[in-house]
Amino acid sequence: MARADLPMPYLVDSDVLIDISRGNGQAIDYVDSLSTGWAISQFTAMELIVGARDSRELAKLDKFLSAFVIVPVYELIGTKAYSLVKAYARSHGLQVFDALIAATAIEEELTLVTRNQKHFRMIDELNLLVPDY
Repeated sequence: MARADLPMPYLVDSDVLIDISRGNGQAIDYVDSLSTGWAISQFTAMELIVGARDSRELAKLDKFLSAFVIVPVYELIGTKAYSLVKAYARSHGLQVFDALIAATAIEEELTLVTRNQKHFRMIDELNLLVPDY
């Protein structure tokens, strides 16, 4: 069930956010062109933090992430991710963070914006939008 306090139709994945954080103009323009607001998963935020190389980069990343609506973790997302891992980890190599991000999009009724369609395309109930930049 989608949360009424999150009126965004899109959930932006890590790969697109990385492009934005690196100043990729096409990625910025693409996300800016989305018809209405968008959010990121708390799991995506954690994934980006794990990739920080040092405390300076972590501080910069923390400031970058503070500008976005972050969908928090809650029980239904965990339950859905568990079912996705059971269904797709062995057959398609679905990783835990990807399952959690997909579950967030499904439970919040959001379209996942990602260039990594290979990681998600097997999940029928997930709406995907692949940027063309």
